[in-house]
Amino acid sequence: LSGAAVVRSFSCGVPATDVAFSADGRWLAAALRDGGLRVFDLLAARCVDSFVFARPALSVCFSPNGAFMMTSHSKGNSIQVWANKFLFDPSLSAPLLQPEPREPVRIDEPGEPEHEDDAKSSGSHSADEEGEGAKAQAAVVSAVPLAPDLLTLSDVPPQKWMATLHLDLVKERNKAIEPPKPLASAPFFLPTAHDGVTPRFAAPLESAQGDGERESLEEASRLLKGDRASAKCAQFQQMLRQAKYDEALTFLKAQTPSGVHLAIEELGPMAQGDLKELEAGLALFEHHLQKAHFADEVQAFLSIFLQAHGEEIAEDPSLRARSALLCQALERRWTSIDAQCNKVRCFLGMLTHTQSQW
Repeated sequence: LSGAAVVRSFSCGVPATDVAFSADGRWLAAALRDGGLRVFDLLAARCVDSFVFARPALSVCFSPNGAFMMTSHSKGNSIQVWANKFLFDPSLSAPLLQPEPREPVRIDEPGEPEHEDDAKSSGSHSADEEGEGAKAQAAVVSAVPLAPDLLTLSDVPPQKWMATLHLDLVKERNKAIEPPKPLASAPFFLPTAHDGVTPRFAAPLESAQGDGERESLEEASRLLKGDRASAKCAQFQQMLRQAKYDEALTFLKAQTPSGVHLAIEELGPMAQGDLKELEAGLALFEHHLQKAHFADEVQAFLSIFLQAHGEEIAEDPSLRARSALLCQALERRWTSIDAQCNKVRCFLGMLTHTQSQW
């Protein structure tokens, strides 16, 4: 200032309504008359960010530590706070390596809109809200991960897949205190018959009842002597053999905890099957692990599968090798998720520390 020399010159094209320097002298923010706002890095002598607001910014200033910038806008009674992204994103720490913004980013001023604007566009807003609501609902229902390194959880309460995973504990907790008491065998009204003119009590139709019970037992024995004891279990095995892994997962999700255990335990040689069924089961989990959806339910089903068929898998070399590949895929997936969580935790810790200083 004492030398009255121009050190930096930035051309904005329109007059500025307000300018602000950060406390360390690195950042310069200029609010323009056409609603734009530009942020310059004085050390790098270049523009690093450019915005256009729906309402022009009348005043702008930096926080003492330079982590935040405050703006006030025309026809508004609030102060907007903007975070300095260069302090929270390590990839933006070198502005000279980043290209200057060619087009400004259009930003609507957050806050409460004017009442008269709401009255004019109430019809259009209602239609937009319905469309946005449908899009939001579709986004919630979708189980596709947002990024390759992420995963999504299922759309069921945690109690359901936890009950499936710990079915033995649930059965032990819900066990009856005492066995049910048998009902009285004698009916209230006894049938009577007439032997001539002398009435007498009619004997129970033991032969008819015996024939009916015998037929039902024979039918049940025929089902048990077949290839599978349950038609639902056979349906699940058919899906695995045909490599319909998405339908197989949908089938398991629709079952009760007991049904899930029964369907998984009916696989393999111990249930009159073969090792190909266990190999298809491992392929099922590999398929859904690659898609990274319904992570909690898939993990619960995988735990039940390994508990039921762990010994059979350990005895076969090919199944052991496939299980090792599945384990490596699980470790890679969870290592990636753990790294993402650590980054988020560091970011939140830095943000909390910065806010406490400010």
